[in-house]
Order: sequence, then structure tokens, then C-alpha cells
Amino acid sequence: MTVMNKTAVLITSCDKYKDLWEPFFTLFFRYWPDCPYPVYLGTNHLKYNDKRVITITTSDDDWSSRFRTVFEKIPEPYVIVMNEDFFLTKPVNTAKIEELINYTVAKNGGCLRLFPCPGPDLPHLDNPEIGEISKGADYRLSFQTAIWNKDIFVNLLRDGESTQDLEIYGTKRTEELSNPFLSVIKNPPISYIGGVNKGKWVREAVELCKREGIEVDLNARSVQTPVDRFIRSSTVGKLIIFIKRLFVPLRR
Repeated sequence: MTVMNKTAVLITSCDKYKDLWEPFFTLFFRYWPDCPYPVYLGTNHLKYNDKRVITITTSDDDWSSRFRTVFEKIPEPYVIVMNEDFFLTKPVNTAKIEELINYTVAKNGGCLRLFPCPGPDLPHLDNPEIGEISKGADYRLSFQTAIWNKDIFVNLLRDGESTQDLEIYGTKRTEELSNPFLSVIKNPPISYIGGVNKGKWVREAVELCKREGIEVDLNARSVQTPVDRFIRSSTVGKLIIFIKRLFVPLRR
């Protein structure tokens, strides 16, 4: 199989975020017009009307249960997983992504993070552009955009878990695997900003869309206040991670 036949792009979403689909896909195809992979949108019941996008509908179950079904409907063994609020900010380096897919396959990697947030904490000696995310590292399983071995992602899912649960408890489960978890170190081949946090527009994303001539529906969701921005700050985030990790051993 060629890289193109091995790989798909999956945009994870749900119906309540349908107002993001038009801004997301407008920027996606504007900055990745030569995307050679089939593009899937995973959601509940609604479909996005664009012939370039294959919508996979599921149910109203929890995130992990729904996306187990989504992954099972994708025939490609490797999947680039993105969230629906990751708004591209500059052209995607397709050649580099193809190179990184080949590297992931060659190393039998569980995943290779295309956007280093957080980045790797160990070097990978045969490639100065790639590092390894060690066992025990926070967010070893992360929803930052990454190339995933589909079977490994599915095996890490547990029915009933939310995305937040999966990042915390799934990270712990990755330690049982021998497959390396990798990440680019710098110069990511894909660049984006997060558009929504806690259900509200991030102000920088609204400003990006305005510059790009893309309308956003501010009736569907409001823009973050200064208090909202503080709550999502790194200091508060680290405290939440610390508290959640205290309970990781209680779940498998």
C-alpha cells in the first residue's frame, strides 16, 4: 500500500459543534488544498454538505463509544486525528507529513504528534526532528493533531470515557504498550490555533476568521471573557492535571 492508501484524516466532532464546521473546513481546504487523504468527519446525526468530506454518523453515546464506531468504519490503518476547532493558520507541508507517516510505520509507532503541544521529552537518536514521549509523561495520549495507528487508538478506548477521561486514563494505559509514542520537536508540518475552549470562542480564533473573511456564528456560542481566559491558563491547567492524576491508579 502507498502512504495515501494507508492514511486518512479524521475530524472529531459532535452535532453541538456544527457551527464550527464551515469555518474549520474553509480553512482546512484553503491551507491544505493538496491533501491526498480521504477526509472523514465523525459526529452524531448531522452531515456536513461537502463532497470532499465523508461524514460518519454514530449516536448520542459517550465520546469513546461513538469514536470506536467511527474508527471501525474507516478502512485506512493510519489516521491523522484532528479536532473540529483546530483552525489552520498557514499552508500544510504535505511532503513532510508523508515522510512522517512512513517514519511512524517504520518504527511501529503508536502515534506521532504533528504539533508539539506538549512536545517530546526524550530524543529519538536516528532522527533529530523527532523525539519520544516517555512513559509517565503527562498527556502521552493527547488530542493534539497526530498520526495514529488506528488499531492502537481503538485498543486504548474504554466505553463510557469522555475526551478528558481518555487523555488522563488513556495516557496511563499507553504505558502497557511497547510501541513508541513520538512527536515532532519543532517546525510542525501543520499549524493551527484552538478555536473553542469550554464551549466558548477563543478570541484569537474569532479574529483569525475575521481576517480570513469567514463568518462565525456568535449566536451559537459566546466569546471567552477575561475570567474564562484565566480559568484556561496554564497555571490552572497544571493544577487540574495534578488533581486528576492522583486518581489515575483507580481506573484501567
